[in-house]
Amino acid sequence: MVKLAIVSSKKYLKSKQATEFVEYLDNQEISYEKLIIEDPGFKNTPKNIFNLIISIGGDGTALKAMKLGWINSVPVLNLGSGRVGYLVNSFENIDIQKIIKSDFNNFKTRVPIIQNDHEEEPAFNEIVLIKNSPTRMLDIQIETYDQKVSLRADGIIISTSMGSTAYNYSAGGPIVQTSVESLIITPISPFTKFPRSIVLDKHSEIKITVLKNQGFSVQFDGTELQQCNETKDLIFTYKLSGNHLKVLEESNEPKLDHFLNQILR
Repeated sequence: MVKLAIVSSKKYLKSKQATEFVEYLDNQEISYEKLIIEDPGFKNTPKNIFNLIISIGGDGTALKAMKLGWINSVPVLNLGSGRVGYLVNSFENIDIQKIIKSDFNNFKTRVPIIQNDHEEEPAFNEIVLIKNSPTRMLDIQIETYDQKVSLRADGIIISTSMGSTAYNYSAGGPIVQTSVESLIITPISPFTKFPRSIVLDKHSEIKITVLKNQGFSVQFDGTELQQCNETKDLIFTYKLSGNHLKVLEESNEPKLDHFLNQILR
């Protein structure tokens, strides 16, 4: 028997589309459980009890659902009712019965960035190292393919192609089609001369050294996971995971038109 997890916020679950969707599941006698992202127990959701995770909300909700899907090794369907919807599908174009009967074969794969080989903490959009003090910059060394460069900046973004339209784009980085697996390095307000961005292939590994006595935070998909202020240099390695998450998208075409319409209107 298929059991769904519906990941959303209290606000989004009150929307007309969400209410109608839940009523549809009830009428079809499809088993589901609501997981509210504001609830303290959300992060401790029991593993391996769902066949499909459905998020209802914007891109932030979608990213939380994708992390839950990663931990549970189950596919994810993101449905949109939020303000930002680059990662989500519209309710009108989704046939949930057809999806369930298909054994989840029509999903795309999404590969996250991992830090220091820690597979349990994926970042599907980006990992950001950013300074704590408004009056100080970070001294950073970047190494990849035996090439090393130094950088003074407010921080640095390591982005996936999927995340290229998020913080990476706001910092002046390029938009990369999601079907092209890549790593993108984009500095945040660089002081030293540095390329606007560097796009690397999917096999790349990036070594970042933040020099000692500098306060900064490490953020995964907009969530702070680590505060640092060490008396020694700190070294981080970043690469795309060797595993993947199945994510359903309503179209095989990249959503560049949707994104451009959002930013140009």
